[in-house]
Amino acid sequence: FCNVQAIYGERWGLQAAGAVFPSFKMKLRSRYIQDPANQRLTWNKLPKSVLVIKKIRDASLLQPFKQLCMFLTEEKNMIVYVEKKALEDPAILNDDSFGPVKKKFCTFREDYDDISKQIDFIICLGGDGTLLYASSLFQESVPPVMAFHLGSLGFLTPFNFDTFQSQVTQVIEGNAAIVLRSRLKVKVLKESRDNKTALQNGVEENGLIMTDKGKQAMHYQVLNEVVVDRGPSSYLSNVDVFLDGHVITTVQGDGVIVSTPTGSTAYAAAAGASMIHPNVPAIMITPICPHSLSFRPIIVPAGVELKV
Repeated sequence: FCNVQAIYGERWGLQAAGAVFPSFKMKLRSRYIQDPANQRLTWNKLPKSVLVIKKIRDASLLQPFKQLCMFLTEEKNMIVYVEKKALEDPAILNDDSFGPVKKKFCTFREDYDDISKQIDFIICLGGDGTLLYASSLFQESVPPVMAFHLGSLGFLTPFNFDTFQSQVTQVIEGNAAIVLRSRLKVKVLKESRDNKTALQNGVEENGLIMTDKGKQAMHYQVLNEVVVDRGPSSYLSNVDVFLDGHVITTVQGDGVIVSTPTGSTAYAAAAGASMIHPNVPAIMITPICPHSLSFRPIIVPAGVELKV
């Protein structure tokens, strides 16, 4: 089941200006439409803590990582959180000049430590994959993310590191525009081992699809997409897609991609789908190598419940 919720929570405020459309000759009233491009970041109180995510095993990011962390701790007096594995790089361990700064860090381990309530905002050093990884660390509200383009892909990383001091200062002072991005709330039902012997091809002997009873449910929130494919099988897959309980289509092919507007520039784009602006509230359904000449990607409203 997939539906969309905002990536940012209630801890961070927004301000938005409205665009005024003039009235028409038919005496229609003027309509005020909020312009998403005018959304601004405002802090309820000045941020004190920041999470710095660095692409692991990339030697070219060591120097920018050191410069950023020293700037945040020494000049901005910020509490800096970093991953424990980021400090295990030999180049950082053997750098004596970085030792005093490193002692001020707060470290955490992925899947073990919950830092969701300690972080005010996030700074990413890398490409789009680094930002996606940062989003996966927060399965509820995600703090504002500031991503510097230091990787191979830059759809989600608009900041240039050459002027990072002034740009970080503007974010801390609340003088920055923001883009709200939606995520998919996903529920995956996994067949338990005890029920595998009672099923054949996922269908009971009486021909009815197995209910939620006896299945293990796993919950995720994803920024890009959900993919249901045929896996290692060499046969075509038949995937039924339900929208709010009603069948809308059956995909015969290698699988189906359910993506957010952010994910429309990723796997969906490679599969032939169009790109959706992140301010458009929508979910895209894209077939993977469909066995059809007429099947096209489908766009549905955000907030609906999809069952695949």
